[in-house]
Amino acid sequence: MLLKKLLLILFFVALGINNVSAEQRLTFGAKLLAAGWNGDNGAGGTDFESDEGGQFGLNIAYKIDNFYTGLNFQRGEYNFKNDAPDKFTLLGRVPSSSVKIRQSDFDLLVGYYFWSQVSLFVDIKSVTNDWLDDAYYQTFLGLGLGTSGYIPLNEKWTLFGSFGFIGSGEIKDNNGNKVGEGTSWALEVGTVYSINERHFLNGGIKTRKYNFEYLDSTEQDYDINALFIGYNYSFGL
Repeated sequence: MLLKKLLLILFFVALGINNVSAEQRLTFGAKLLAAGWNGDNGAGGTDFESDEGGQFGLNIAYKIDNFYTGLNFQRGEYNFKNDAPDKFTLLGRVPSSSVKIRQSDFDLLVGYYFWSQVSLFVDIKSVTNDWLDDAYYQTFLGLGLGTSGYIPLNEKWTLFGSFGFIGSGEIKDNNGNKVGEGTSWALEVGTVYSINERHFLNGGIKTRKYNFEYLDSTEQDYDINALFIGYNYSFGL
């Protein structure tokens, strides 16, 4: 359903682009994130913090005139030597400790630069947490909104930032059962260094916040904070 909504938005935006000579650009990127995962399992639960963790990200973006669309994918593993995020099932909370969790983060977005250096975007986000000690995972899925922008400092350096949020999303277990609902937001700021017109380096900080409420009214909150470095290859079409 969310994908259909986003594709419908994409279709109507594309209809509005009637300048066939508009500038088009395709960008491929990769990113390494050194990240930490910490939070709490709500009232009566435990606090948790990863002792090891990080992610690797890939992205592709297409821009024509002021319109753009893109796919972002991140995956990494986090090790918890002691207390860890609880699992939530139809039967309630299941405590978790001394585990490794793989997180996969997927975004499909479309946006438009309503101002020369500031855009608004719509985003379908899917986040899957997979407990590697058994056959359990849960997925958070929601439709979000956000804004992004950039400020050129000189010919080589540019500041950039983005903020997005999901006001309401569903949480499902590995059997497709709904086990709760949640909200989230993400903030990313950094700099880009232009090697030449096709090759770019970037680095910065990224933070993500999740607030989950499960069917039994149990709550879980956590943050994932990261430093990142990346590389983009971009070319005109």
